[in-house]
Formats: sequence, structure tokens, C-alpha cells
Amino acid sequence: MSLNTARRFAVCALASVVVTSVASAQASAAYAPGRLHYHVTTVSTRAQPLGGGRAPFDFSTTTNQWIALDVAPQSGDTLKIGITVDSIRITSTLDAPPPDVAVLQGAKFAGTMSSRGRIYALTPEAGTTDGKLVATATALKRFLLPLPARALATGASWADTVVEHPKVGTISITSSSVTTYKVAGDTTVSGQKAWRIDRYTTIAQLGKGVEAGQPLEISSSGTVTGMQFFSEKGVLLGGSSTQRTDLMEKMNESEGAPIQQTFKSTVELIPTGS
Repeated sequence: MSLNTARRFAVCALASVVVTSVASAQASAAYAPGRLHYHVTTVSTRAQPLGGGRAPFDFSTTTNQWIALDVAPQSGDTLKIGITVDSIRITSTLDAPPPDVAVLQGAKFAGTMSSRGRIYALTPEAGTTDGKLVATATALKRFLLPLPARALATGASWADTVVEHPKVGTISITSSSVTTYKVAGDTTVSGQKAWRIDRYTTIAQLGKGVEAGQPLEISSSGTVTGMQFFSEKGVLLGGSSTQRTDLMEKMNESEGAPIQQTFKSTVELIPTGS
């Protein structure tokens, strides 16, 4: 797989790891209006055997994002949502120029959502059709946790299925995921009472397009496991997740070596005034 294609396809995979929310843990299990800031750290590891006695092509990339999330009332069961990528920093062990993410620095996205976190629409505020911004907006639709239509309590569980059709560069992707959530119990985080919510997701993606004038097909499957902590007032206090993905590429009927990718992500709430 070309490095550019791997990076573009990884955008969807990476973004899918960042699943957070400002959910209210009250009886209505609804989102509360407010503005919060988060620091999201994702370490991705890529391993690909090359054969022929050559050493595997392995490298890791660390992405730090500082994200602002705004939720405000609109009408009835509908809320306004705004997400701003305040800053993004990427470092890698790969001896190559880092991907150009200038368009994402300070990027703003706006849309609407239900009170339980179902995002109806989310688009770049600038109205741009830039591929990176459009792909990021699609990925950020998974930024919020879909809540159940009942109170959160130990043992409560629910499921969510998402099918999306993003386009990353020249690659048109069909992505499907099935996630189960379960309230593992109550705990205390940073001195605050909170719920721990565990997550398990299965992912399947198929991408088709053209690379260097040749037809290209990319397929992947994987799983995500993780947990999040919510205070009794509905504030996300932190969380972590691990995504493991197997990726295959086929160009001109020739299938490349499998690529194993692991994404480990942590989410930290930034205290007000920091």
C-alpha cells in the first residue's frame, strides 16, 4: 500500500477510536448543555511483513488533539452541537514528512443532535468541500456516545449500529460498526462519583477507488474495546480505548501483505481555567 493511501484510510480508523460525550447521568439519560475541553492522545502502531527476507515495515505515530465541545439548546428534543479542533500535533517514528494537517488546525464543525446523542448533521462551519474536513466531520459524528432511553444504572446495556459512506481522497468507503455498551458500575474519579461504561465494537470497512491510475480495493476488519467515566452531573471525566484492525489492499488483482494496525487512545477532561 502506498504511504499516502495508508494515511488517508487511517483517518477514518483513527477517528473512530475517539468516542466521547457530555452525557447527563440523570434519569432522562440526556445530554446537558455546556462547553468542555478535552485532550485526546492516540498512539497508532502499524506493522506490515514484506517477505523476501526483508525486515517488516513498522512504525508508530502519536497524535495529540485538543478539542472543544459545545452543546446548546435549540428546540424540543433537538440540541445544537459545535466541535472545534483547537490544536493538533502529530509525531512519528517514520522517516518521512508528517501529514499536512494545517486545514484541521482551528477547524470548526456545527450541526444538530438529539438529546440522547444521536447526531443528525455535522458539517464544517466554513462550508468547505475540502476532503480532509469532510472526512473529519464524518468521523466526528461518532464523537458522542448514544445514550439509552432510560436511566443509567449498574448492569444497564444497549447497542448501536452505524453504517456510513465517507470518501477519503479517491477512496469511497463503506463502513459499518456494531457497538454494545454496558454500565459496569459506579466509582470515583478525581474525587467525583461517576459511572463506568464499557464498550465493545466490531468494525468492517471496504474502500474502492483509484491510486496512481490503477484500480484499488482496501478492506479491513477489527474490534474496539474501551471504557469511559461519567460524573453524576453528566460530565465525561476521562476514558480509554484500544482498536485493533487488519487491513488488506488489492491493486490490479494483486493482493498485498496484510497490515496490522493498533490504535490506543486516551481522553482527558481539561479543568476549566487551565
